Formats: sequence, C-alpha cells, structure tokens
Amino acid sequence: MMGDMGFLTSLLNFAKEQINDETVELLQPYFAAPDFNYESARKASGNVAGLCNWAAAMCKYHVVAKVVEPKIAALRAAESELKVATKEKNAAEERMAIVQARLDEMQAQFDVAMQQKQLLEDDAAACQKKMDSAAALLHALAGEETRWTLQSKEFDAQIKRLTGDCAVASAFVSYLGPFNKEFRELLMSRDFYQDCITLNIPVTQNIEVAKFLVDDSEVGEWVLQGLPTDELSVQNGIMVTRASRYPVLVDPQGQGRLWIMNREEANQLKVTQLNDKMFRNHLEDCLAFGKPLLVENIEEELDPVLDPVLERRLVKKGKSWVLQLAEKEVDFTDSFKLFCTTRLPNPHFTPELCAKVTVVDFTVTMAGACGQA
Repeated sequence: MMGDMGFLTSLLNFAKEQINDETVELLQPYFAAPDFNYESARKASGNVAGLCNWAAAMCKYHVVAKVVEPKIAALRAAESELKVATKEKNAAEERMAIVQARLDEMQAQFDVAMQQKQLLEDDAAACQKKMDSAAALLHALAGEETRWTLQSKEFDAQIKRLTGDCAVASAFVSYLGPFNKEFRELLMSRDFYQDCITLNIPVTQNIEVAKFLVDDSEVGEWVLQGLPTDELSVQNGIMVTRASRYPVLVDPQGQGRLWIMNREEANQLKVTQLNDKMFRNHLEDCLAFGKPLLVENIEEELDPVLDPVLERRLVKKGKSWVLQLAEKEVDFTDSFKLFCTTRLPNPHFTPELCAKVTVVDFTVTMAGACGQA
C-alpha cells in the first residue's frame, strides 16, 4: 500500500471531515500502545513513523473539529445574517439620506421663511412706532392748524406783494441815502408807495424796509461792530452794504467811520486821504489784492483818478479784470471795497458825483441821539 504512487495523494486528499467518533474510539488502543510513537516507528521505517503522526493528527483534528465546526457553522450563519442586515442597513441609510436631504431643504426653506417673518415683524413694529409718533404729533399740533392756515394765506399775499416791495426797497437804497429819516418816510409813503398803487402793482402798505432787507442777526452783528441801534443808523447800514455803488458817508460825528473800521478790520482795511502822498499806491494795492479802502475827510469833490473805479470801467484781460488809472493798468479783484467819508455837515456834491456813488447821511439827529441813548 505504501508503495502505491498515489498513496501520498490519497493522504493529502483524505476526507478528514468524514472521521467519526467510532473510528477515533477504535484507534485509541493503538495510540495507547507504548511503541506507537514516532521514535519507535522510525526504527522500523521512516515512512511508518510519518504515518503514525498523520493518524494521530487526524484523530486530534476530529476532536478539535467537534468543537470548532459548530462555531464555524454559527460564524457562517452569522456572516450570512450580517450580509442581509448590512444590505438592509445600506438600503435604510440610502432612504435616510434621501429623507435627510429633503429635511435639510425644508429646514433651509423654513429658515428663510423665519427670516422674512422677522423682517416683516420688524417693519411692522417700526411702521407702528412711526404711526404712533405721527398720531401723537398730529394730536399735539391739532391746535396749530388754524394758525398755519392763516400764515399760509398771509404768505401767499406776501408773495403777490413781493414785486412792489422789491421796487420800493430798491428805490429806498438807490435814492434816499442823502435825506434824513423824516424825509425818507415821506418819500416812501407819498411817492414810492403811491406810484405802485397807481400802476396797480401789489405792495405792502407802510413796509418796514429794514426788516425786509436785513435780518435781526445781521443787525446784531453791526451793533457789535459799533453801529448805533436806532432805526436811522440801521437804514444807513443797509444802504452801505446793499447798494451797488460805492458809498459816500456824510459823517460829521464819525459814527459811520468807526463802524466801517471795525467792520472791515478783519479784511485788512486801508485808511487814507486824498491829500496823502501815498494815496495812489494805497488805491492800486487795494484794487489788486481785493482789500477794502477807506478815504476819509473828503471835500465836495473827489479826485478824478477815482472816476474809473466809481464807474467800474473794467476791461477783461485774459482771466482777470483791469482798470485804467490815468495811464496805468491796475488789476481789479472782486473783493475790493471803497468807502468815502466827509466831516462836512451839509456838503454840496455835484449831480455827476451823486450819480456815481451812494450818498448816505450818517448825521446824528436829536431823535437819533435819544434812540441811541
């Protein structure tokens, strides 16, 4: 048997799983024999020694297999169950992923809807707050409706009279400077106002030119600069600051001169006289650099060199303006101002000079002195 060529193959392919307890039990007496071991069998034959070990190993395999086989079967059953459970788990996870994606989408839509809801609530609260404030304001101002209605009507009437008021105010500034307060009022009421009525021009009766042409804040600034507070002085201040022609102040007491010096001090006012040897230089510097110039103590006539300045004979040269003073061209700056004052109580200026300048009577009267006091 051992000489058979296929014996080794049969041993390798032996169906060891078919070994049973009965076969193992029958082999136990042989295994119990004292000479049934590898060393004893080797003495007889090396092949027999190997066959003894193989037989013992097969019996040992059967004993171990009795314990392991149920576990292997249980393992295989568990693995089969695991595959089924895993497959079910994967299917469940796929369904859960789909549901989770839908849930995330719905959650995002919910968040957007909640944000819009919050914005609407905030807008509604702000709108309600504004409505409450508006209602409170309307309630508080309910009594002002009558006054506002009257003021609106008065404002409409004032707009209609604006043309006549502007005409009267312009005539006042242009023509009434040389006269005292009483004659100014006479001309305003008798001539200017009546002319507007005759021509059917709406105009305010007994218009207060001072309030029409200047506000209280500017008058207060003039007072701080030294202008007296009486109505005549305020009118004179309006003529000096609003007239388009350069002013000549009839100022025996020097009040107008003091006011102008204080008013223009910050603008680097230059004070000079016609008989000053530097008069021409002062005039040219002030024209070129736009500084105010005060010519004091004039007589009844002015130096002819001032005629181009008084008549504003300006010539455009490049981007600037120039004046021809005698035979010399002098640059002209728009910020230039010219003031002239005389100490003569009753000067007789020529009609030509009066047409070139704005004569303003700053003489202090008894009524004006009482008003200043």
